[in-house]
Amino acid sequence: SASANGLYGGYVFGGANTTGGASNNEVLISGGTVKGDIRGGRVQSGTGSATENKVTISNGSITAEGGVGGDAFKGNAADNIVMISGGTTAGNLVGGLSYTGNATGNAVTISSGTVGTTNAHGVSGGQSSNGAADNNIVTISGGTISGSVWGGNGKTATGNTVTISGGTFAADAFIHGAFANGAATNNTVNILTQIAVGGLAGGESMTDAASSTGNTLNLAATGVTTGDLYAFQNLNFYLPTNMSKTDTMLTVSGTAEVDGAKVGVMAQGKLANLAKDDKVTLLHANTLNGTVSQTTEIDVPESIAKVNTYEFNVTSDANNIYATITKAPEEGGGEGGARENTKSVVETKAATTTFVNAGADMLASQGFSEAANAVAMEMAESAKNGGKGSPIVSSFTPFAAFGGSSMRAESGSYVDTRGFGLNIGFARELSNAQGKLLFGPVVEYGGGNYDSYLDNGVHGEGGSHYFGVGIMARQVNRDGFYYEGSVRGGRVTSDYKGTINLQNVNYDSSSNYWAAHLGIGKAFAVGGSNTLDGYVKYFYSHQAGDSVTMHTTAGADEDWNFDSVDSHRIRIGARLTHEINDKNSLYGGLAYQYEFGGEATAHYNGGSTPSPSVKGSSGMLELGWQVKPGEGPLTLDLGVTGWAGKQRGGSVQLGATWSF
Repeated sequence: SASANGLYGGYVFGGANTTGGASNNEVLISGGTVKGDIRGGRVQSGTGSATENKVTISNGSITAEGGVGGDAFKGNAADNIVMISGGTTAGNLVGGLSYTGNATGNAVTISSGTVGTTNAHGVSGGQSSNGAADNNIVTISGGTISGSVWGGNGKTATGNTVTISGGTFAADAFIHGAFANGAATNNTVNILTQIAVGGLAGGESMTDAASSTGNTLNLAATGVTTGDLYAFQNLNFYLPTNMSKTDTMLTVSGTAEVDGAKVGVMAQGKLANLAKDDKVTLLHANTLNGTVSQTTEIDVPESIAKVNTYEFNVTSDANNIYATITKAPEEGGGEGGARENTKSVVETKAATTTFVNAGADMLASQGFSEAANAVAMEMAESAKNGGKGSPIVSSFTPFAAFGGSSMRAESGSYVDTRGFGLNIGFARELSNAQGKLLFGPVVEYGGGNYDSYLDNGVHGEGGSHYFGVGIMARQVNRDGFYYEGSVRGGRVTSDYKGTINLQNVNYDSSSNYWAAHLGIGKAFAVGGSNTLDGYVKYFYSHQAGDSVTMHTTAGADEDWNFDSVDSHRIRIGARLTHEINDKNSLYGGLAYQYEFGGEATAHYNGGSTPSPSVKGSSGMLELGWQVKPGEGPLTLDLGVTGWAGKQRGGSVQLGATWSF
C-alpha cells in the first residue's frame, strides 16, 4: 500500500508544483508494489524549492528508477529525508535532488531492506547537476546495498557525511564522502563495522587532486577490506578494545593513496590485548603510495575515574602503516588528575545541602514571623467580633512562606544554585507561666537547578527537589527572652549530568533527610518605635547516603556509593525592627554564620572521590517590610537577604497569613 497526497502519471508524489515550491509533503510506503518513481515533494519547472519533504519505506517493492525526498528543477533541494527500514527498492535513492540549484542538508537513512539492483543504482544524500551539494548525510545501519554511496554529489561538495555501522555491500560498491566536478572539501566517511567494498573515497574531484582537501576517514573496526583507497587527507584509526597484534584494521587489495595524509591513532578504550612495544597494522595495501611518520599521545577512559594514556609511533613501509605503542598505561596512566575530576559528581550533594538548608533558613525567619502574625491576626479578629481579646489562640491558623534564591557555595570549587522553597503551616498559641508558646506543624517543598564547576573547567549540572514535614515551636517570655526550635524530615531527589574524563556521565539519586534547628534570643525596646532582636541559632541537616548507577558513554554502567552529608551551622546576628504605624514595619539585620561540616564523598570500585565541602564563614544582610494584621484577612512579609563569604548570593522571601 502507498499513502500519499497525490498520484501523478504513474509516479507517487507527496506534493507537486509546476513552478512554485513544494514543502512539508510526505510519502509512506508500507507494502504492495509501486511501479512509478517516488517523490516526497517535486517542483517540475521554474525556480521553486523543494524543502522538508519526506519519503518513508518500511515494506513493499519499488520497481521504478528511484525515490527522492525532495526534487527541484531550478530551485534548491534542502532538508529533505528518505528513510528505509524494509522492503525492496530497485533504483536510486536521493535525499534531495536539484538540477541547477543547490542540494543542502538532506539525509538518507537505511536500517533494513534491499536497496538497488546493480552498482548503477546508488544512494546519495544530496545531488545537484550544476549546484553545490553541501552538508548532506547518509546513515546505513543495516540492509543490503547493491550500489555505491555518496554523501553528496554536485558541481562542488562540502561537509557531507557517510556513516556505516551495519549492512552488506556489493563487492564493487564504492563509498564516497562526496563526488564533485570542482572542489570537494571537508567530507567525512565513518566506518564503524567490518565491511567489504570496492572502494573508499573521501572527496573525489574530477578537476584535479588539489581540489580535494580536508576529507577524513574515521575507521573504528578491524577486518575492513576495500579495492582502492583515495581522496582522503586525514586517516583516523580508532583501535577496538579487543585488538591484537595479529589484527589488521584496513586491507586494500589495490592501491592506497596516502601521500600527504595525516594519520591519527586513537583507542576506543583500554587495549586489553596490547602492551608497550607492541606493533599493530593499521593499513595493509597491495600498493601503498606515500609514507607517514609521526607520534601521537592520547588519553582514553577505562572507567569514570580512570584514564589510560597511550603513545603511538606511526610508521610505514612499502605496503603497510603501523602503530607501535611507545607508552602504555602502566607508565603514564592511572587516576591522577582523572580522580580529581570525579569531584564533579559529588557536587550534587553540595547543591542539595544548599537547598535543604535554605528551607531551614526560611522557616527560622519568615516561617516563625508569619506564624506569629497568624495568631496575632486571629486575636485581632476575635476582638473585632466581640471576643475578650485573650492572648491565647486555641485553634490552628494557617500561614505560608515562599522564597526564591540564587546562591553560590564555595566547595573547593563552586556550585551555583537557583532555587525556591515553600513552607505551609498551622500555628497555635498557648499561654504559660513564663509567657506564651507558639507552635504548629509545617509542610515544606523546594529545590531548583544547579551548575557545578571545578577549577579546571569541568562542568556538571542537574536539579534537586525535596519534600518534607515537621514541627516548629517558640517560647516567648514576658521579659523578651525567647527560645525556639524545629524538626523536619523528608526525601530529597537529585540528578546529575556532565562530561568528565573524556566521557558523558549521568545519574539519579534519592535519599532521606532530616534537619533541626535551635535558637535563643532576646528582643529589646530601644526607643523611637524600634526593637532590637539579638539571637544565636544552630542549624543541623543530614542527608542519608545513597547507592546510584552511573551511566557513561565510555563503557558499562558503574555502581557508586555516596556517603551521608552532615551540615552544622551556627549563626549569630541581630535584627532591628522599626514600626512605622500599627500596620507597617521595616526591618534590617546583620549576621555571621560558620559552617562546620557539609563534606561530601562517594566511593567506587576500591576508590573514593575528593570531598567538596562548604565549611567556612559567611556574612548575611537582610532587609524587609512587614504588613501587620489589619482590617483585611491577609498579612504580608517581604524580605531580601544577601550573603557574602563561603556562601554568596541572595534570596527573596514572601510570607503570608490569612484567616477564614
